[in-house]
Amino acid sequence: MRSPAGLRVDGKRLWRTVTAEFDLESEPHKIQILTQACRVADVIAELDEAAADAPLTVSGSMGQQVISPFIAEARAQRSLMAQLLARLNFEEG
Repeated sequence: MRSPAGLRVDGKRLWRTVTAEFDLESEPHKIQILTQACRVADVIAELDEAAADAPLTVSGSMGQQVISPFIAEARAQRSLMAQLLARLNFEEG
């Protein structure tokens, strides 16, 4: 099964890993969910790369130190990816 167009390294890796283990051809709804999870994997990789070159904290709106937006958004994207993958509802085999 070919990966969707536009996926980058991490998204393609996730696609290959899942489609090598599970047959999704007859489940288009799962293909859509996996596609979104793969796109999220690419976003996470991009955020992680940006965070590696950024400070851990930045000044907030009131001058207080807050965690880098890259880190906060990566955490949110990881949560989203976990939710998407859970929706695939694969049974352990």
